[in-house]
Amino acid sequence: MKSLYAILAAAFLLSVSFAVKVPLDHNPDESSHRDYIRLMVEQKGLVMFVPSKGRKPLPAPVIEKMQAREGMTELPEGAISRDEAHQPPLYYALAALVFAITGGGSLLALRLVALPFQLATVWIAWKAGRDLFPKRPELAPALAAFVALLPTQAQLGGAISNDATTHFFCALIVWRMARFFAPHIAPPHRAHAWGEGALLGLFFGLGLLTKLTVLQLYPVLFVACTLAIKQKRITFADTVGVFGAAVLVGLALAAPWLARNQMLYGDFLAQTIYKATGPNFSPSAISQAFGWSGEDYARNVGLRSLASFWYFLAPDLPPKQFVGPPILLLLALGLSLLPLLGLYKASKEKSVEPVFGFTTLVPLCLVPFFTKFVYEVFQAQGRYFLPSLLAVALVSVGGFAALGKSKWAAFVPAALLFLLSLWQLVGGGYAASR
Repeated sequence: MKSLYAILAAAFLLSVSFAVKVPLDHNPDESSHRDYIRLMVEQKGLVMFVPSKGRKPLPAPVIEKMQAREGMTELPEGAISRDEAHQPPLYYALAALVFAITGGGSLLALRLVALPFQLATVWIAWKAGRDLFPKRPELAPALAAFVALLPTQAQLGGAISNDATTHFFCALIVWRMARFFAPHIAPPHRAHAWGEGALLGLFFGLGLLTKLTVLQLYPVLFVACTLAIKQKRITFADTVGVFGAAVLVGLALAAPWLARNQMLYGDFLAQTIYKATGPNFSPSAISQAFGWSGEDYARNVGLRSLASFWYFLAPDLPPKQFVGPPILLLLALGLSLLPLLGLYKASKEKSVEPVFGFTTLVPLCLVPFFTKFVYEVFQAQGRYFLPSLLAVALVSVGGFAALGKSKWAAFVPAALLFLLSLWQLVGGGYAASR
């Protein structure tokens, strides 16, 4: 437990340091998040999205509802942004309470709303390591250190953003799914299958009330159930209980928000609204601006997404060089590929735990959603893969452990991430990449 306390202390110091040092808006969409919180306090409740001038036109029924509810169909000059008003309310309600208590003037106080969720995610990583690998005690602190020291996650733990809260619920979901493949854990059976599904549904529902991207983990749950059946870890009837309860409970909790979106915007996922928020440029506009071919676009999106998962947050449009020094990109490639080599080596030696087979698939399940997104809007942000944070941590830690002969090899990712975090912190957030 002493190592856990040390890692939590490091996570606390790192996220607080980012919260203190990083200038406003050197975190993704930070001013817009703060404006949404302020509007919730001023209006004493939920806020309807209204676009700024010049944004993508909305359907006529939506415009009529904006006029009826808000008395306007676009924001006047100088009005605070509503670009995040399509986001579910759980994180923002907590932040609104802090905003009201502090009089709305404390940037630091609002940034630290995310900190408890970052610390809780570190604890979940520790708990998952102890639960999934009781005979490998070095993996729990290695996993917790990975989550604590990943620069993007640590920075989001000290930012005005709903991401850290979202990643907490996603880590809970991935942990519970990974338990299906731990040989020493009895799989959910009969009544327990419904209970496990209901617990997953609770985490899904709270996650969906934080950010709707949590929906991407339902296909992961389907994959987990299918693999568990194939490996004879669970029966088909019991997977129906797990999956059915997870869907029913999760969507029941999220239903009021989804119904509100449907009523206001004619779109329960509010995707129509998202396309009218912020300066969301199309791939064709970006390609024309930089002279990119289709292959250039795919390559640059891939590089930028890789870099912005491992070592910097980059919400703005980039110049042509946008991934920082080459050594950092090589380090990110190493962190991505070497663990896969280690797990492949262990699989050939038949010494790899089944949990790693599943967790390797989790980020891959997010790729189709991400690909569809970046070919509609240029948003090549690697943080969109952070819902798979715990799975990536498991693969990275397990893969490096398989490559090395010492138990300390499991801590190589955390050591490298610590160096990346220091570099990022000294540079002042993603500004270090520019």
